[in-house]
Amino acid sequence: MGYIDRDGFKDWLRENYSTNDRVVRDTVSRADRVRRAFEEMNSEFSYEKEIKRDNGQSLWNLISRRRVTIKERINLPVGSNQMDSISSSAKKYITYLREKKQQ
Repeated sequence: MGYIDRDGFKDWLRENYSTNDRVVRDTVSRADRVRRAFEEMNSEFSYEKEIKRDNGQSLWNLISRRRVTIKERINLPVGSNQMDSISSSAKKYITYLREKKQQ
């Protein structure tokens, strides 16, 4: 079972996006929700593995298409307005991992 780097991600969000604690907490929670949903489909899933595979591009593309039907059944509100904020949070986490990898 995977995890996300909550503390590092929170610090990065505060530095790059928002100092509002509620916004930061919500963003981290949404990114973790995506991790859990994909992990339910594939227990081997992790953001880090996606970064290693193709720098996270496949996952980014998959969650970027708001009205696309993800072929596998997934516990995310695909096709809803709520999915926009969830995918935005996941994209921020992917960006965080990409920047962390470059350091």
